[in-house]
Amino acid sequence: MSLPIVFIHRTAEEHVGLCMQQAKYSNPSSRVILIGSPENKYLSAENTEHFLLSRFYQSAQAFSYVYKHSTSNTYEYNLFCFQRWFILRDFMRSQGIERCCYLDSDVMLYTDISKRDNEEFDDFTFEYTWTTVCDLEKLNQFCDYATKFFRDPLHYQTLLQFAKEIGDAPVSDMVLFILFHNYALRRKATYGIVANGFFDHNLNCPFAPACPQADNLDGKKQIYQKNGALYCKITGTTDYLSAYSLHFQGHAKAYIPYFRSQDIPNTDDFMYFDYPTCKWVPAQP
Repeated sequence: MSLPIVFIHRTAEEHVGLCMQQAKYSNPSSRVILIGSPENKYLSAENTEHFLLSRFYQSAQAFSYVYKHSTSNTYEYNLFCFQRWFILRDFMRSQGIERCCYLDSDVMLYTDISKRDNEEFDDFTFEYTWTTVCDLEKLNQFCDYATKFFRDPLHYQTLLQFAKEIGDAPVSDMVLFILFHNYALRRKATYGIVANGFFDHNLNCPFAPACPQADNLDGKKQIYQKNGALYCKITGTTDYLSAYSLHFQGHAKAYIPYFRSQDIPNTDDFMYFDYPTCKWVPAQP
């Protein structure tokens, strides 16, 4: 059975619709859903669905009463990053969905996520906040976990200390995800590299230090295509990793229109995307 793919976004930005259409292109049998606002309903084309976020906000609102703010990010932004998991949980309950794929609105998906949803994939779930498969039982656990860590002073101090230990990170849902993934679920880190491919952490960043590194170009991962499929090349080797997704974070959102599957060249030889010219060019043999 195909996994539904869910986006949550409050504003009307064109890249959201492009990411939804890419998810549908690579997962034609999946429901692709935007939980959003009246202003962005138009981003859902005929083959996707739109639901009003306000219908699933009750438990997210309750979480706001225990939330504590300790980051340079704005209060509203950081709070909503936590609240979205309560919104997703309540949406799944209302729709009778036991398992889904959640994507941030700047993630382009290039694989059939239902085919990747197997035992080899388990360690990756709940590792990235911007790309993850959620089952309702674990999502319930995470929402309870979040509430406990903000409501209870001792747990909150544990969260602050953990954020400090991993590099003075701001207290965000990403930090709590790592804590939940590593210690509550007791899963090992994959850093997004699964089954000879990768779910991208951030196009602007290299792979984690523990992983083989990919070629870079103009401060971003160098992305290759062959026969319409996307890859990174492992530096100093002739090995390639399939790109299951790309995360166009920050200013990289400007490249999203060039990375739609139907617009990527489909050639027998490798080409790479040249960021300065926004063109696909032949790669050196």
